[in-house]
Amino acid sequence: MAQPPSPPRTGILTVATLLALTGCGGSAISGGQDGQSGSLKIGVIVPLTGPVSATGTALRRGFELGVKKVNDNGGVNGKKVEYVVVDDAGNPATSTQLARKLIQQDQVSMIFGTITGDTAEAVARVADDAKVPFGTAILGDTERCYTYQWGFGETTRQMLTPAVPELLRKYGTKVAIVGSDYNYPHFYAGVAKELVKQAGGSILAEEYSPLGQADWQPVITRMKDAEPDVVLSMVVGADAVTFSQQAKQFGLLTPELGFEGAPLDTDYYPALSALVNGRTHTVRWTDGLDDAESRKFVADYRAAHDFKDPIPEVAGNAYFGVQFLLDAARKAAAFEGPAINTEIGRLTFDSPLGKGTRFESTNHRLQADMLEVTIKPGGAYEVSKKLGPIPDTTPKTGCA
Repeated sequence: MAQPPSPPRTGILTVATLLALTGCGGSAISGGQDGQSGSLKIGVIVPLTGPVSATGTALRRGFELGVKKVNDNGGVNGKKVEYVVVDDAGNPATSTQLARKLIQQDQVSMIFGTITGDTAEAVARVADDAKVPFGTAILGDTERCYTYQWGFGETTRQMLTPAVPELLRKYGTKVAIVGSDYNYPHFYAGVAKELVKQAGGSILAEEYSPLGQADWQPVITRMKDAEPDVVLSMVVGADAVTFSQQAKQFGLLTPELGFEGAPLDTDYYPALSALVNGRTHTVRWTDGLDDAESRKFVADYRAAHDFKDPIPEVAGNAYFGVQFLLDAARKAAAFEGPAINTEIGRLTFDSPLGKGTRFESTNHRLQADMLEVTIKPGGAYEVSKKLGPIPDTTPKTGCA
C-alpha cells in the first residue's frame, strides 16, 4: 500500500486511552526479546487499530522476523535487540506523543514504522529534535526530507520511471490521473506528469476525490469521456477498491486500458483479484522473488501467522530494512543516535532488495533494485522482469 493519509479523527484512540487499554502503564503493546541490560532497544510505531491496521500489522510482522534473525545470529555486537511496539492508530498527534515517550521514557536508540504519510512526518520531527534514527518501510515519498529519517520503501520516481514508458508503449500515449485528495497523490501526479511528458504522452484528465467517496460515477464519467489509453491511480484505502470496481462497472476499466498504481498493490488483491489478474505492477519486493533469503522469509512469515494471501510488500521492506539499520548500529559500535545515524548514511548492504543498497544523501531514500511483477490468478505476484537499480537522486528540502 502507498502512503495513505491519516484516517478521520473520530474514533481514534488518544494516548491516554491507549495506555489505559493496554494496561501497561506505558506505551508498550508488546516487547521483544529478553530484556537484557545494555541491549539495543527500538521503538516500533504502527497502526494496529483503525483503517490501515492490516498494513501496520504486516509491517510489524516483517520487523519482528527481521529482529529475530539478527538475534538468532548473535544480536548486535553481542547484545540482543529489544523492541517496544505501540499503536498510533494512524493519528499523527498520537504518533508524536508516542515517539516522545519512546525516546524519553523507554530510551530507545532507534524508531521504526508508521504507515500514513502524516504520521511519518510527525515522528520524523520528534526524531530529528532528539537525534534518534527513524526508519520507514511504506512506499511513496513527499517533498520534505529529515536528517534522522530513512525510507526503505520505493519512491514515486522509482516506481514510475520504468512503468510509464512501458505503459505508453503498450497501451497508448493518452493518460488520465486519479487520486485521493491529500498530499501524496498530488505529489505522485506531479512526478507522473513529468514522466508522461518525457515519454511523449499527454495528460487528458486529472481527478481527485475526498477520502470516503462512495459514488465515483461522476469522476469516472469525466475520465471515460476523455478517452484515455492509460489510467494512473493513487486512490488509496477502501476507496481503491470502490473506485476500481465502479470503473469496471461504468466501462472505464477494460482489458484494453493500461492501469497502474495503488489498486494493484497486494493489500487489495483479495478484493480486486478479477480486475488485476494478468496486469503488471512495479514493486521493490514481492513474495514471488526467487531468492533463497527471500523465500526463507516468506516461509517463516506464512508459518508464523498461518498467512495464505499475498504478503504485503511493506512486510518485506520492514524485514530487510531493520537488518540494514542494525548493521549500521553494529558498525557504529555504540547505541547512540548520532553515531548510528552517521553509519546509516555510509552503509552499503546486500540483501534481496539488491547488492550494495545504500541511501542517497540528498533525499535519504534507499537506492535499490526494482521489479516488474505480473499478477497471476490466485494472488501470485510473479517477477516478469528484473529492472535492477532505479536511482532517485532528486534532492529534497531538509537533506540536500
